[in-house]
Formats: sequence, structure tokens, C-alpha cells
Amino acid sequence: MPVNIKSNTINAIFRSIKPRFTAQLGKFTHHRFSSDWHFYGLAFVKDELTYVFGFNVGFFKKSDSENFDFVGMNVLVRSNEPNEELREKYAVFFRENLKDWFFAEDEYSSFRGAGREFMRYKKIEEFENQDQIIEFIHQSIDALQKVYPLILSNPENIFDDVLRAAFPWHDSIKDICENVFSQNERNS
Repeated sequence: MPVNIKSNTINAIFRSIKPRFTAQLGKFTHHRFSSDWHFYGLAFVKDELTYVFGFNVGFFKKSDSENFDFVGMNVLVRSNEPNEELREKYAVFFRENLKDWFFAEDEYSSFRGAGREFMRYKKIEEFENQDQIIEFIHQSIDALQKVYPLILSNPENIFDDVLRAAFPWHDSIKDICENVFSQNERNS
């Protein structure tokens, strides 16, 4: 029997996955919810480009259902102005380097603009219990973190001056990647 997703279940799952997300990817920068999604994310900005990309984990509605019908992670890459050429380089980077991670790619549109959504979602009905959802998300987080060495290699210098989109506004994505690796080495 599929797991029943209610508010208290969602909150319990977020509490369970937050330490893993923080340890493997970095601190959350935002929490968003609507009738179509409920997620936590780590967003990045660059100079005048504002939002360039983000990593999100949560629950999503992709049908006409009244309830969330998918759970998982995505990488959102904004593709529209300014500097669409650089933005396309981020989309190409994530498409190529996460091709074994995401299950589908689609366009998205939001208050942040338009872009590409690299989705690693499963239907909630595929899970029998909350623990299976947590395990799927943990595996997704761990697999996404494997792109961090590639970010550190900084192809075409596209990750220069890319900052975490939250106060104190000085953590670069390269700093976050290095901190994650340093912390994981200390914990090994």
C-alpha cells in the first residue's frame, strides 16, 4: 500500500533528510510551498544574473491531482536573460554531467524566469512507506553531490563568482564544494 502523504509526513521527511542535504550539498537557502510543490532548495546567483541555478528537494504535483504525486529532487537552471549564452553553458554542464542522475528534462517557468528542469522524481505511489522515500532522497542527494568535483574544476570558468543566494552573500559555490569535501574527510 502506498505511503499517505500528509503535512506531518512531509515535515518528518524534511527533518530526516535535512542533515544529509546540508552535509552533502550545503545549507538550504529557501523553502517554498504552494498547491503545486513543497520543497527546500539551495540556490545560486551570479552578479547581475541573479538566480542562475538551484538544487531542490521535495514534493511536486505534476498532474491534475489534488495532492502531490511526485517526490524527489531537481536541478533548475534559469535560461532567460540576461546573458543567455552563459546560462546555456550551465544547462549544458548539468545536462552532460548529471545525465545518469536525472530521469527527465523539461522546461519550467516561475517568478524567477524560464529555464530547464532536470528532474529526479518518482511517483509517491511507488513507495510503501516514509523510510523508502527518505532512502530514495538520500541516494539522490549523494548522487548529485558527485558533480561537485566537476564544479571545482570550473570548466570555462563558468563557476567564478557564483554565490549562494542567501545571507551572508559571500559563500561561493566553489567554497561550498570544498567545505563539503573537507567536512566529509573529517567525518571519515
